[in-house]
Amino acid sequence: MNRQNTLTALALASTFRMAEADAGVEGAAPETAEQKAKRAAASNFLSIVRGRLPLIFVHALRFDKTLLAMSNKDAASKFATSVGKVFDIRKGRNFAYIGEDFKPTAEDVTAAQGWIDAVGAENAKGLTAQGDKTLMQNTLDSYKAAGLATAEQAAAQSAARGATRQVGVKKEAPAASGGAPATEGVQAGAPKADDLLS
Repeated sequence: MNRQNTLTALALASTFRMAEADAGVEGAAPETAEQKAKRAAASNFLSIVRGRLPLIFVHALRFDKTLLAMSNKDAASKFATSVGKVFDIRKGRNFAYIGEDFKPTAEDVTAAQGWIDAVGAENAKGLTAQGDKTLMQNTLDSYKAAGLATAEQAAAQSAARGATRQVGVKKEAPAASGGAPATEGVQAGAPKADDLLS
């Protein structure tokens, strides 16, 4: 098992232990101060830039032929993000509104430059974010050279993004043992894994 999978498994086990202890499950030992400190240690976090990956890099990771030839792990390390985020982008699980015809806005360029500038700096978890600034800057420069989105294109992209987001709308969970659908506590606006890493 590689280091990332081991860390993920340990984090999940710790989360389940905490949930069992909070719920009063018999046999579940409460988390000790040592366990809490170990879970919060910087070694349990990735040395990445935290936050929402700029849309320019999302488009590049999904559609650029050169970047698609890279493994998810290599692309993640180059773009200072997690392997899971790259995997989800390539599978179309998030950022579905970013199509092949995407053109960046000035805000997208600013966000991408901010992401590049964050590489080498300390992230929210106290780790130095690591990535390939040269590759990211070359990617950004190629998007700037291709031209920015017009006001109409930017409005269409914004509308497409809004159409994919349904914040606060409850989803129906599968019915438990043939009863009525359980909608309690399941919301479309619930935090996603990427949000939890930020």
